[in-house]
Amino acid sequence: MLKTLVAASIMAATVPAMAYEAGDIIVKAGVVSVMPKDNNADASAVVPDTDLDVQNDTQLGITAVYMVTPMFGVEVLAATPFEHEVEADGGALDGATIATTKHLPPTVSAQFYPLAGSSKLQPYVGLGVNHTFFFDEDDDAGIGTKGLKTSWGLSYSAGVDYLINDQWVVNAALWKMDIDTEIRGGAADGLEVEIDPLVVMVGAGMKF
Repeated sequence: MLKTLVAASIMAATVPAMAYEAGDIIVKAGVVSVMPKDNNADASAVVPDTDLDVQNDTQLGITAVYMVTPMFGVEVLAATPFEHEVEADGGALDGATIATTKHLPPTVSAQFYPLAGSSKLQPYVGLGVNHTFFFDEDDDAGIGTKGLKTSWGLSYSAGVDYLINDQWVVNAALWKMDIDTEIRGGAADGLEVEIDPLVVMVGAGMKF
């Protein structure tokens, strides 16, 4: 019996602990930047020879991941409200701020971790759904808009966790989001706006 206990103790000491296991919850917080693509809308019908560009913004972001298995997790991304200026590109209003808006882009993703095991470095990829809603819109140019429609779209993500120890994690991640909206009311009523941002986050967190 003593030999069996000693052998079991040696095996337990030599078998590395799993980095992530089913049931783990990883909560991370950090700085997140939303960087829309260029030329988000063609506003020539309202102001000749003019495109609209949605500017970048940076806020506090948070993610929570539930590990269904050591290789698969479900992530929720949230953040404090982003505020974007919408500028005219070209035409008589070139460089002028046309509008400002705030938005929240909660996103739920399924993630795959290919290095399940004891590796402290845990890269992952994800596919999810994004729901973006806009609020506190200001019509700075006075074109009579009544806000922006909410948006549903796919989200593609990739990132990497580094486990400092069994509890603390540092993280870098990015998402490519499909965010398309539409101006409601005023001279630009019905104008489609393709934001489609790249979202980048760097942060740290804890495993529970």
